[in-house]
Amino acid sequence: MIGKRALTIWFLVGLLGMCLTSLSQAQEIKNNLRAYTLEEIVQLALRLNPLVKKGEAVIEKKQSQQVIAGAYPNPSLDVQSGYSEFRDSAASISTLERYVTLSQPLEWSPKREARKQAALEGLGGAQKALEETQIHLKATVRQAFYELLLAEKRAELASENLNVVEEVKKAVKSRVDAGEAPPFEEVKINVELLQVQKEITSAHSAVQAARASLNSLTGEALDAQFKIRGRFKTWPEDMDIKTLTTEALQQHPTLEKFQKLLKQAQQSLIEEKHARVPNVTLSGSYQRDAGREAYLGGLTVPLPLWYQREGEIANALGTQHEIEADLLNWKNDTRKEVIRSFHQSQAAAAQINTYKKGLLKQAEEAVRIARVSFQYGQASLLEVLDAQRVLWQTILGYAQAQYDLSIALTQLERAIGGEI
Repeated sequence: MIGKRALTIWFLVGLLGMCLTSLSQAQEIKNNLRAYTLEEIVQLALRLNPLVKKGEAVIEKKQSQQVIAGAYPNPSLDVQSGYSEFRDSAASISTLERYVTLSQPLEWSPKREARKQAALEGLGGAQKALEETQIHLKATVRQAFYELLLAEKRAELASENLNVVEEVKKAVKSRVDAGEAPPFEEVKINVELLQVQKEITSAHSAVQAARASLNSLTGEALDAQFKIRGRFKTWPEDMDIKTLTTEALQQHPTLEKFQKLLKQAQQSLIEEKHARVPNVTLSGSYQRDAGREAYLGGLTVPLPLWYQREGEIANALGTQHEIEADLLNWKNDTRKEVIRSFHQSQAAAAQINTYKKGLLKQAEEAVRIARVSFQYGQASLLEVLDAQRVLWQTILGYAQAQYDLSIALTQLERAIGGEI
């Protein structure tokens, strides 16, 4: 009996240990959220974003239109039957009459081929439009990623600045308590502390907004408080603006989309011109009535005397001209976007070099000198706070320049339709 009780106790203890272990692991997982890389978030967006789903649905519709374009007209079967009686003859004669007619419309072959080719080009245009959507979505995700990265950097800097100000506050309080500084010095440092705390609140709000924006691009597939892992882009030294412009105007999916749409419009114009040739209908009939049986064949030909599809032809030609104008406008906009993004990235890279070569070190050295001088009574609190603000703004400006470079390069990639 004691042995069974001991076994039961050991079993319950073991079960409790397993539960506590599971709870501990769950808490650890909760506290250590997965950190997503930029590429992982991009792949999630390409799978789950509604814009991609919509592009895939458009392709499905274009595939169905291709089936419709290749379909043949269905035949028609006309069956008539009825009771009839001859009243003009001396003898009453009655019979069951039967009429059967089978008709088959015949479409003008060149018109059908043009319609099939137009549907094929429309499918190709939808596929290229999906590639275009994916390129724009990638760029949007990257921009949202860099915005979150900048917001987190700003929050991190604000927290570090808070630690520094709190240290200065301790030093000021010690000097005020020792009578080495007027009480007003403590008031000033408290005001500065409030300003830094306000900046932290603002920075954390910006982080939450940027995180929500990035998460929405993946269809809310990320955790509510997910983390990111990555860095800003760096300036590629071998970029050439002429090469980039040429690549954009030769390989971008938008260019191929417009080319497909233009071919589709051209085939639609050909279809409308061939549609002036009317469809003929072949028919065969069997007729049976009183004293008569007949097998008949027929041909029905519409006569386009008054209207020969001038409006439809003009409409198709207008659509072709509209696409040609859109293509030309896209080329002009792409050239301008490549040039603008290139020079913006170049300017941001120059700013980064300026920060690296001197501004960061100078701002850090100014803070160090101001704090040492303040400890020895050779500098005022205002000078220390000014030096700390300059350092904070310099570091934040450096992060902003890195962000500007990343955004400019992302826009450049969007313009050329590929990665740099």
